[in-house]
Amino acid sequence: MSNKVTMQHIAEAVGVSKYVVSKSLSGKEGVNAATREKVLQAAVKMGYRFNPRTARTGEEEDSQTASAAQTIVVLLSNTRYQFKDSLYWGRIVDGIMQELESVDIKGVVITDQTAESFLSIVNKSNIQGFIGVGEVESQVLQEISRLQVPIVLVDSGNPLVEAIRLFSNNRECIYQLSHHLLSMDHRKIRFVGNMDYSQSFLSRWNGFKDAMEEYGLIVDRQDPLCHLNGENRVEHTEEIKSILLESRKNDDLPTALVCANDSLAISAIRALSDLKLKVPNDISITGFDNIEDAYHTNPGLTTVNVEKEIMGRRAVQLILHSIKYHDFPNETVYMAASIIHRESISSMKDKE
Repeated sequence: MSNKVTMQHIAEAVGVSKYVVSKSLSGKEGVNAATREKVLQAAVKMGYRFNPRTARTGEEEDSQTASAAQTIVVLLSNTRYQFKDSLYWGRIVDGIMQELESVDIKGVVITDQTAESFLSIVNKSNIQGFIGVGEVESQVLQEISRLQVPIVLVDSGNPLVEAIRLFSNNRECIYQLSHHLLSMDHRKIRFVGNMDYSQSFLSRWNGFKDAMEEYGLIVDRQDPLCHLNGENRVEHTEEIKSILLESRKNDDLPTALVCANDSLAISAIRALSDLKLKVPNDISITGFDNIEDAYHTNPGLTTVNVEKEIMGRRAVQLILHSIKYHDFPNETVYMAASIIHRESISSMKDKE
């Protein structure tokens, strides 16, 4: 691609005529909304200078304002559960875009994140900052750090990049949830999820460990339930079923499972059903995130409610503050979350 992006480049990228691109960017009538939005997105990604307000409303503004149009780039991995339409990550992105729109700032979501592809679709001079959602490729983060603009990382603990970091209060919430199970006389509790998958998963495991050790109970860091390798619910269901089947043969089934997120908890419920074990009569289960699917499990899933849209909105507030006060040091922010009690847990006292 040449340094200068033209309307013809945009037309070829979108698959429309140069005439349609011209009308879309000038805000003139005669182009349907879906096509206009595709053209605008392509123009921003390719670095074409235009005024987003004029393009959407047809209102004319002076050329100085038009050339100053700026963008916040949202980086979202397209692996595992981290995609725009997911019940967790997608809601965070929704909150980001809503907040950006409320302050009339353009947001562009990029999911293709090799360093080469990233550099080919962004115009560095337009970018005010980056918001990374979930685990973003380290090579991409290191590349954008060279642009010396603010970076906010949501639910990511990558230590290689100077950035503002935003998390739910993972450790404290799982501690409270595990403590609740312990207060119900559960002692054979196991954590479910790959503790090495992300900073948040590790923090949740540590919260579980804190509560167990407070009761004088030893946790096994090598428990295979703490090191699941699957990438979707089907694979996780089979892994959990296999591990628990072995535990049943050894007469060592847990009385409760503390799952790193709701998706894993749903997989655990399915695995127990396949093994003819009932929730919570045989084994209690908890999740984390309170995604929409948690409402529809049978029984209803006890979980931690993360305010996903609010987390997205908070990420925007943090980056705008950093843009305005660029001399402020980076910080790590923990958002409070709350336990939602449903029917997937029961007291061991009720089983005596």
